[in-house]
Amino acid sequence: MRPIHIQSRPKSPSKAFALESPLHLLSKLHWEVHQLRSSLKTTQPVGLLHVPAYHAFNCAITSWHLSDWTWEYIDDKTKQLVSEQLSKPLETLEHFQRALRKKHRTLHLCWQLCNGSKHFRLKRVDDVEIETQSVWQHHPPMAGSLQAGQSVESHQYTLSVTDQGKRLQALQLFENAGSIWCDELASWFVIEGRFIDESTE
Repeated sequence: MRPIHIQSRPKSPSKAFALESPLHLLSKLHWEVHQLRSSLKTTQPVGLLHVPAYHAFNCAITSWHLSDWTWEYIDDKTKQLVSEQLSKPLETLEHFQRALRKKHRTLHLCWQLCNGSKHFRLKRVDDVEIETQSVWQHHPPMAGSLQAGQSVESHQYTLSVTDQGKRLQALQLFENAGSIWCDELASWFVIEGRFIDESTE
């Protein structure tokens, strides 16, 4: 049986607010998924029409950049363990990220959405089999149902991703990403056990 390796805690990043480890970023991802879930259940006034899309943007970026945080956080012995588990010699962040994308299609999708969101267009890394869909339904007010101060009209969003001809709800994609990171970080002894998301209870 392999002895459990407990790494020394690295120095906290100097240019991040209250985030010091992959666990903190994982907590942020679960919070963002909760925000996305809540916004999709709620009709939005016209001025806040794209709120679910904003939350999806954040989920994509955090889901993928957990790879950067994890690689910088773990020490050399842990990187060796990760290399063994991923069956790849991992010498750089790029090697690590490539191995994650190959193992988890979900993280490949998050990588594409993250970079597509940040950079407007993808050139060399564009996966043409992946497309996003944003659909909103208009909800006119019911006769006699309006109350003082209530918005005259509202909209409800549906966000999905088509990958290789199959459609997946964006919320499910990011929930899956959170589960993958929970399992991987626990297997690398970066976190203990499974993250408990109380918002789903």
